[in-house]
Amino acid sequence: MEAREVVKSYFDALGIGEFDKALSFFTPEAKWNQPGHNKFSGLKGNLHEIADMFKGIMADTSGYMTVRPNGAMTESGSFVAVPVQFIAKKESKSFDLGGMDLFEVKAGKIVQVWTFSDDQLVDDEFWGD
Repeated sequence: MEAREVVKSYFDALGIGEFDKALSFFTPEAKWNQPGHNKFSGLKGNLHEIADMFKGIMADTSGYMTVRPNGAMTESGSFVAVPVQFIAKKESKSFDLGGMDLFEVKAGKIVQVWTFSDDQLVDDEFWGD
């Protein structure tokens, strides 16, 4: 499977709430780089930590968090850049932000992800400490 197909399959699974399937596209040693200064920020060093972050985000929003591609995926070798739209709601807070996710794919599996928010301050305030 080409890098772009792997990333597309990940987003397809994520989009229908199949988190286990979405995570199946990662290696066990995958890294996730989450920006900002909030409770989900920082480097996740393996698939278990990535899964825990996803579970924490879904718990924090009572399941109301979506991330979907919001434009064309571009590919350069093992890297795939995807413009994304993040939509989340909890209590009286909500946000609808753009951003960019960068995936590194090797041997048909995601090995590293870097996420970028269009407005990191809004992102940090929403998620808190």
